[in-house]
Amino acid sequence: MTQTSGSSITKRATEKLFSALNRADEIGGEVRDFLQERVATDHRYVAVRKQVAKLMGKSFVSKHEATRQAASAEAQRASVAAPTPVKVAVGAEVLGNPNLKAQIYGKKSCPWTGRAITLLEKHKVDFDYINLEEHENEKYIVRLSSETKQQTVPYVYLRGKFIGGFNALSEVERLGQLEVAMMSADELKNAPAHLRAVEIAPRPNTDEVVPAELEVPAE
Repeated sequence: MTQTSGSSITKRATEKLFSALNRADEIGGEVRDFLQERVATDHRYVAVRKQVAKLMGKSFVSKHEATRQAASAEAQRASVAAPTPVKVAVGAEVLGNPNLKAQIYGKKSCPWTGRAITLLEKHKVDFDYINLEEHENEKYIVRLSSETKQQTVPYVYLRGKFIGGFNALSEVERLGQLEVAMMSADELKNAPAHLRAVEIAPRPNTDEVVPAELEVPAE
């Protein structure tokens, strides 16, 4: 027998075996369902199917392998789509407190901080002031800069929402939005529709500009 003849016989035998295995998968009724579930998960059957598929120049993926591959692909897609959470140290205080109408993180040496305080006092607003020049509050400085992307004081929060510095607070007041900005979630829920529609977004910080009355006259 020649080598070519032997290869031909092997190929035909392989094709018949592969056909027989496929035929077993097509057996009808409850027997078919049982055999398919039983055989498809049997490692011996899977090993034979892989060997046969390899001889035929094909590939075979078992039911369990297909399930694992699908789960792995889904997990990878989810990890790519999911936003990276902001890591806050355990026990770290939340910078913006929605239970307070207003919070100011500032410095007594900063004229803009004083202006922000004066504005809130003018409207008789109860607010919490955190002096960043005090040693126990220095821990907030890096977090404030990182989370707000603002490099200058004061950092003003209204109902836990960062709005910017003094100029941002002044703009909220000028637009008549100060009262809305300090409403609690329940108060806003029961407010008229036109007030609920007010959107107060953080303003670009311009507090580094020296106030006109504080400018040093040219000599």
